[in-house]
Formats: sequence, C-alpha cells, structure tokens
Amino acid sequence: MKKHAPRTPQKILQSYRRYLEEVPGLAPSTCQNHLRDIAGFLEAVPIRSARELTALTPVDLTRYVTARSGHYEPATLRQIAGSLRQFLRFSQQQGWIDQSLSLAVPQVACRTAHDLPSYLTEAQLTELLASPDTNTGAGRRDMAILLCLARLGLRAGEVAALKLHDLDWRAGTLRLEHTKNGSSAELPLLEEVGQALAHYLRKGRPDCAQPQIFLWDSPPRPMDRKAVSGVVRRGLRQCGIEVPHPGAHLLRHTLASHLVQNGASLKEIADLLRHRHLNSTSVYAHVDLPALKALSQPWPKEGVL
Repeated sequence: MKKHAPRTPQKILQSYRRYLEEVPGLAPSTCQNHLRDIAGFLEAVPIRSARELTALTPVDLTRYVTARSGHYEPATLRQIAGSLRQFLRFSQQQGWIDQSLSLAVPQVACRTAHDLPSYLTEAQLTELLASPDTNTGAGRRDMAILLCLARLGLRAGEVAALKLHDLDWRAGTLRLEHTKNGSSAELPLLEEVGQALAHYLRKGRPDCAQPQIFLWDSPPRPMDRKAVSGVVRRGLRQCGIEVPHPGAHLLRHTLASHLVQNGASLKEIADLLRHRHLNSTSVYAHVDLPALKALSQPWPKEGVL
C-alpha cells in the first residue's frame, strides 16, 4: 500500500530525515551527509516530487554515478553511491517506487590504498603530544584535546560536543551524549587524560557560562569539529610530520593501529571505537605488521623452484 507521496524535494528530504533519525538512529552529522548526497541527486536528475521517482531506470542511476566520477575521489564517490542505495531502499519501503532500484546503483571500484588507515608511529605520536606549550591556556587546551583523541579514540565532533557535566570525576568516567550511531556511551577517564582536562579547566579555560569544555578565547565560544581537527593539523605542522590525511581521525586510526599491532583483538578495538559492525574494524588487520610478517614467505633462492 502506497504511503503519502511528498510533492516537493524539500518534503522528500524531510521525510527521509525523520527516517534516518528514528529508524537507523544516525547521528545528526551522518544524517546531514546522507541528506546532502540525496539533495544533489534529486536536483541533478531532476526529481520534483516523490511520484516522479517511479520513472527512474537503472540507466538513470548509472548515468548519475558515472557523471560524478570525474569530480570526486573514489572513496567519496563510493559514499555517494551508498547514500543513494539507502535512499532507494527507503523509497521502495514507502511505496514510492515499485522495484529494487538500489541493486542498479553501480559499485564503485576503490583501490585498497584508499581504505588503509593512515597512522603515526610511536615516535611521531610522542613528538605530537609534546608539541603544545602547556605554559599557556591554549596549549593546555590543545594538550587535553590531543589526549582525548589519541588515548580515548574520540571523533572530532565528539570532542567538540563534550560538556562540563559529561565529566564524572568521582566515578572516573566520561560520558558521550551523542556518538556517530546516535547512542550514548560511557568511557573510562584515563588518568593521563583526566589530569590534562583538570589542568585546562583550572588554569586555561575562560571563566564563562558556556557548557562546552573546549572553547576559543576572546570571546569565549565553543570549538567545532573543524577547530578540533585544526589542533591536530597545527601540531603536525609544528613537528614537521607529513601524512596523507591530517586531522583528528588520524589519532583514532593511530590508537587502533597500535593496539592491533600489540595484540589486541579486532573485537576489543571495535568495542573501544564503538563500531556497530566488526566489518568497520577489519581494515586494521592490514596494519597488523607482526601478524603479516609471520604470513610472508621467504624469497626463493636462485635455482630453486
């Protein structure tokens, strides 16, 4: 039975937003990424109402994805294709389309190199964590941010969203109200991280009514996810460390890569990083150098078949 079909692209996106928030329970930032991809699709095809979705064909979908292949990196194009598949499944559930068009969205080839996480060596991480000048308020703030990223594996948005009431000093825990999958989480407040946070709160954070922990100065205002990633980028530049993808996520990858290289299981890392599916963590098996070395075969000697 067909449900009410929205009559404008805006209404389609509103309906889809409600679905993303209520059914898979995606975080606001993830919802926004999906909606951005679908808004671009509806504008390009173009689709002016949900009824017009019934006219879509596999050729239309192939043409749309192919046309964007010259403008996006493979990893980004694969994300757009994934967003489109999910939207088409939703449209079929709503009765706006009658066939499984999600199966017609082309698979995007992406080399393994695009999937392998970049990470810092132990020496590089040590150098980065020594880079903030903790004699200044900004340096104490940056040190606390770096440790939240490097020791707890937080995302940039999660660090930016931290509020004063999320810290439970007596229990030694840190609460995340909204993670990427939309649920809350409670993490142990490691001593090193707790000391850095306390140092910043006592002798670095501006005295104001803002609930967010990490603030800009003059005037005091909350930092956003870009500002958090900027802390990492500045530290890397200061240390002269060049990596393919600088930013906050580099330290999350570094934590996971070092753990797997030191014997942690993928399940343990998935739990730490709060991944919903173990497949999201399996990429770190490719950076388990000790295990990979054990699998390598010696180069055959000359004359030996």
